[in-house]
Amino acid sequence: MDSRSTVLRKRVEECDKELAQLKTQILNSRGNSQTLAKQKAMAVMKRRKMYSNQLEMLLGQQFNVEQVAFNQASVQDTINTVSAMKQAYTVQKAQMKQIKIGDVDKLMDDLHEQYLDMEEVNEIMSRNYGVDDIDEADLEDELNALDVEMLEDNLGRESLEVPSYLPSAPARKAEEELQL
Repeated sequence: MDSRSTVLRKRVEECDKELAQLKTQILNSRGNSQTLAKQKAMAVMKRRKMYSNQLEMLLGQQFNVEQVAFNQASVQDTINTVSAMKQAYTVQKAQMKQIKIGDVDKLMDDLHEQYLDMEEVNEIMSRNYGVDDIDEADLEDELNALDVEMLEDNLGRESLEVPSYLPSAPARKAEEELQL
């Protein structure tokens, strides 16, 4: 499971690298090439989500396996405890006259109830919930968020001048005043 989770982590990282490259392509392209780059980015994001979901499921399975191993160790501890109890039986037999059986029975019932409660909590905590189908609208929103993030990144690096194909601020203001 460890090697498989390592492979899935590497694939998620590869998708992240590919998305970074596609972000650059999206920013540097226009028209059909930008649309194509966005489609590629969507496909990579789908693949990344699939790998991430598989990794989450694998980690859940790994947790379940570890819990089974823990339970197995608990069983071994119980066996050891029973063995120690057998050895102590001879000592207890002599001391039994001083102990009230009803108190011991109540204590064991209380311990058993606590054990059942703990088992129930562990069962609830180990549940895996399936991931819903990937929603195209969510992916589109995520891609748009990436576009905004890349734009913000580029604004920090590049000049803040208005592109030549857009009217300057004074020209826009004059145009707005004419329309009023």
